[in-house]
Amino acid sequence: MKANWMMKREKGASAVEFALVLWFLLLIVFGIIEWGIYLFNDHIITDASRKGARLGIIQASPRISIDQIRARVLQFANTNLVTFGTQNTPQITVPAICTKFGDDLEVTVTYNYSFLLLPSLTFGKVSPSKTITARTSMKCE
Repeated sequence: MKANWMMKREKGASAVEFALVLWFLLLIVFGIIEWGIYLFNDHIITDASRKGARLGIIQASPRISIDQIRARVLQFANTNLVTFGTQNTPQITVPAICTKFGDDLEVTVTYNYSFLLLPSLTFGKVSPSKTITARTSMKCE
């Protein structure tokens, strides 16, 4: 059995240990959330490029314009992207539209993802953003 004076010395030990470990646990939890949001946005950008390319290759008279493809990609991306900080607009590149059967149509979408937790941990040494790029190439119908 411990002496009474030893029990008084250890009274706040668990609170101190918890305070020392709490920041690390929170860093792990928020890191998992941040990584999940980043991967979700990567999927959305990839899917937006696919939707734009699919719209551009379908046979229509008159052919779908580059502006219509860009509008479709922006509409899908703006509806589905998850952002809590500064909202960036995806950059869309469509070199040319379909002119005849068998041509390639390429849609490239670039999005600058801004991290939520990372900027406070970098202390100005690392860029707190990551560029997500998706490129889809399809044959014209």
